[in-house]
This record gives sequence, structure tokens and C-alpha cells, in this order.
Amino acid sequence: MLSPTLATAQDLAVTAEQIKRMEIKVEPVRPANSEPVAVLPGTVVPPMNSRLAAVAPFAGTVIQVHVLPGQRVTKGMDLITLSSRELLEAKSQLAQSEAELQLAEAVARRKRILVDKNYQSAPIAEEAEAQVAKIRAVIEQHKRTTSLNSIRIVANGSYSVPAPADGVVVEARAMPGDVLTAMAAAITLDTSDELWVEAQVPSSLVSSIKPGDRVQVIGGPEGRVVSLGGTLDKLTRSAQLTASFPAHSGLLPGQMVSVSVYRATTGSGVTVPLNAVARIENKNAVFVRNDNGFTLVPVELRGTSPDGATITGAIPAGAQVASSGLPQLEQMLTAE
Repeated sequence: MLSPTLATAQDLAVTAEQIKRMEIKVEPVRPANSEPVAVLPGTVVPPMNSRLAAVAPFAGTVIQVHVLPGQRVTKGMDLITLSSRELLEAKSQLAQSEAELQLAEAVARRKRILVDKNYQSAPIAEEAEAQVAKIRAVIEQHKRTTSLNSIRIVANGSYSVPAPADGVVVEARAMPGDVLTAMAAAITLDTSDELWVEAQVPSSLVSSIKPGDRVQVIGGPEGRVVSLGGTLDKLTRSAQLTASFPAHSGLLPGQMVSVSVYRATTGSGVTVPLNAVARIENKNAVFVRNDNGFTLVPVELRGTSPDGATITGAIPAGAQVASSGLPQLEQMLTAE
């Protein structure tokens, strides 16, 4: 049994030959600017409002799809072409209203001349002019309808839906021959190369994380916490964390990942290899290299991640710690 508890440091004499024979690896400690809070499972999603749908404003039959998923497109580029009877009817109504406008304008001019010559009362001319204004409003409505989403009218009732912005095609929901309803989403685009990761944070950790904290996908890129929900989900009793990752991070929407969340270190913490922290007498400690071997130093474990452990304790600057052979060192300590 170890004689004293780990309240203070304990020296252990170990020769260089013993270190070599036991294959004890020694690594330097590093100043810790941040400490791990948790490792959470997450899902990669596109940023809010960065995913756009190219909408077909008129019902019709798909004639041609001009793009494929994964293809990069520019704003205004044709995505899909449809043949639409509704478009023909809208164009016909526009033409009819324009003809009615010519007639109404002629009637209004004639009545205004009669009023000016005192052959008719003014309200008769004003009524005719109001009819002209009404028809003009109807024409403007028809024009807006036939130009919804900046569609390009081709011919014979066909029209093409353009890309609403620069981006990458995520999904083509229609194929030639399919029938689309009015205002159906035909093509989906991602307009940003940035990606988000959504994860669920247990209630016990919510107070330890704040927007701006660093996150890192295990074995992957680094990002920042964008937001952390202030309300717990009724079923999972957790809050949703959203983290942003830069463009070209190698992540894909829908991908399942694990992320480490870090917060700024409070106090004088250091980072050591994860395997350097020993659990002795129900306390955490590290073996610090000294001139004669090692010193077992009790430490407080602030957090762990696949990259290492953040600890605080009486560890001198520039110290080195044993990151392997800890069971052998513990046995030697017990023998003493």
C-alpha cells in the first residue's frame, strides 16, 4: 500500500537504464489556453438560410433538367424547363387585359373631350379614367405573375427556372416527364460552403459553454460555437448547440461526427498527454521527470479530449511527464 495519501508530491528514484527497459516515454507539458468541456455527437447541417429552393411558379410537365447534384451554378443559369398550360393561360389573360386597356383609354379620352366641351358632366369622364387605372393594375399583376422568380419564357407555353443565386446543386427533385404543381420546389441549392454542426448538450454542461467557444471535430477541422439554446428539450433534457465550421472543411451535410467543445482556461492550467494522468488512491496525479527519476504530483483534472488532458497542480514550467509505463512506475512507488 502507498504509505501517505497524495496530499503532497512524492519522489521516485528511477535510473536511465530502468526508464529505457520499461519503455517509459517522456513528453513536455504545454500551456493550456483552453480546456475541454465535453465530447458530443453531432450532425453536419447547412447554415440557416443558406439553402435555397428554385421554385416553379406555374404547374407543368418537366421537359428538361439542366443540372445535376453537386454541380456548381451561377445566378440566372437555367436549372429546369417546364411546359405549362397555366403559363399559356396567364399570357392569354395579359394579352386580353392589354386589349381592354386600349379600348378603355380610347373611351376615357373621348369622354374627357366631351367634358371639356361641356357636353357631359365630369363624373362620367372620371369613371372612365378609373376603369383605365383598374385595367392597368390588372395588367401589372399579370406581368408580375408571368415574371415570378425571374423565369425565362421560352415558347409555346414553356419556361425555364433560373438559379436564384450562385451555389451548388444539392437535390434535383424532378425528372423529365414529372408533373409539378404550382410553386413546387424543383431544384435545391446550397449558397454557402460554410457548414454547421448541431449537437445536444446535457443540462449539466449548459452553463459551461458559451457562444464563441472553440470546437473541433475529432480528427477534423476546428470551428466556433454559434449558439446554445436556453431551453431544454422535453424529451432529451438537453439544449441544442450549433457550431460553425469554415468552407472547405471536408465535412458533408448529413454526416455524423463527434466534436470536442473547449472553453477558456481559468487559472494556470497545462495540457499533458491523455495517458499521462494516473489514478492513484482515487486521486489524479502525473509523474514529473526530475534529475533522479520522477516526482508523483497530485493534480486536478479539468477536462479530457482525444488530444490530451488539461490539469492544474504544482507542475513547474518546462516540465516533462511520463506518458507511458505508468503501471510500472506505480508498482515501484508501492514497493518503496
